[in-house]
Amino acid sequence: MAFPLHYFVFAPLLLWALLAFTVPAKTPFAIFAEALQALRTTRGGRLVAGAYGGVLSVSLIEGHFDDALTQALGYDLTPTVFALEGNFVQAIQDGFLALPGADFLVGILALVYTAGYIAWLVLPVFALFGLGRVQAAGTYVAAFALNYALALPFYLFAPVREVSWSGLTNTRQLLEEHWPGITEPLRAESALDNCLPSLHVSIAVTALWFAVRYGNRRLALVGWPLTLGVTLSVLVLAIHWGIDTAAGIPFGILCALLAERLLPVPPREAL
Repeated sequence: MAFPLHYFVFAPLLLWALLAFTVPAKTPFAIFAEALQALRTTRGGRLVAGAYGGVLSVSLIEGHFDDALTQALGYDLTPTVFALEGNFVQAIQDGFLALPGADFLVGILALVYTAGYIAWLVLPVFALFGLGRVQAAGTYVAAFALNYALALPFYLFAPVREVSWSGLTNTRQLLEEHWPGITEPLRAESALDNCLPSLHVSIAVTALWFAVRYGNRRLALVGWPLTLGVTLSVLVLAIHWGIDTAAGIPFGILCALLAERLLPVPPREAL
């Protein structure tokens, strides 16, 4: 039950709460209704739906044949990454687990990694739409899609396994320990060797970029801790290496800049 609860209950509830906080002038229900109407009746709306649908489809397809492709390639870059950074992630996880109330804090980070991440990657679309910054919302969707499109070649041809599943460290699989059985359904859309760069980090950074540049102060206010929380979660849960976590930051900024070049946001929508 952990997987459906996170994606179909916790994430939507968190998205609703964050939207109510960031755009207090409108109810989340009104924003969702207006956005859904735009998805059905406008060309831009159809492009948005297509971008999200396309990303989901590509992720599901790639996740199914990723292991076979890695075997066909005949190489794995995980040992190279480990040789470069050693037990960096192990040290972070051990230090975090030594803190008072570590089990509770791990639970919070696990929620951030799953439900918090999903809510954060969707929130800018609805928040910017609710603020009347429709072009900025569309450009953010383009940046979101670029994250996947530009990361796909790395995932296909530069396989790097998750830290706790690599067999090279003594890190604990804290996400699986906290919610047994959650890893298998997650693999349907994110293979175990899709690490470099971290899309969790890059998309969180892209979302923060648009929140700060085109949102209001409330959107930026929730964006900073969510982005930092996502970044910390991938390290403490031993999902990403330090190298691919760090790579996600400039990668997310690059995708935001490319999207702004492809779909410029009018000056009136910028802060």
